[in-house]
Amino acid sequence: MLNREGPVPIYQQVANEIRRRIASGAIPPGHAIPSEHQIVAEFEVSRITATKAIRTLRDDGLVYTVRGIGSFAGPEDQPRVTETTSPYQRVAAEIAERIRAGELRPDFPIPSETTLMQQYGLAKGTVRRAVALLREQGWVFTVPMRGTYVAARKDWPKA
Repeated sequence: MLNREGPVPIYQQVANEIRRRIASGAIPPGHAIPSEHQIVAEFEVSRITATKAIRTLRDDGLVYTVRGIGSFAGPEDQPRVTETTSPYQRVAAEIAERIRAGELRPDFPIPSETTLMQQYGLAKGTVRRAVALLREQGWVFTVPMRGTYVAARKDWPKA
């Protein structure tokens, strides 16, 4: 959580959170750090703040940027790890994990399409594919004109 009233600039707080993720291994060497768009959505900051946070990490030697592709954890000679799953599969897996962890509970709605689009920086069609995959797997069910809800535990996929 950002302290918007404290003495540490917001961009530095964002950089510190990404630095923590890199140090903990949540973002391993060669893997992409959150994009500017993802930082804006996740931390509710301006694009300028996101840019400054990434620049700070780059200046500190924690990340390197490949123009037009993104920024990656580690030194510039660190090989990039390419994503093997599509964005909709990644989103579906993250939502399924939130359901498994109890953050999203049975018979309660999952975040709306708009929220997911903003949170992940994805197009509506990609979010809809993720929700469709969750439905196919048995994690959620949709009630027309109402929304999509977490399925009963007995209906969740095994394993």
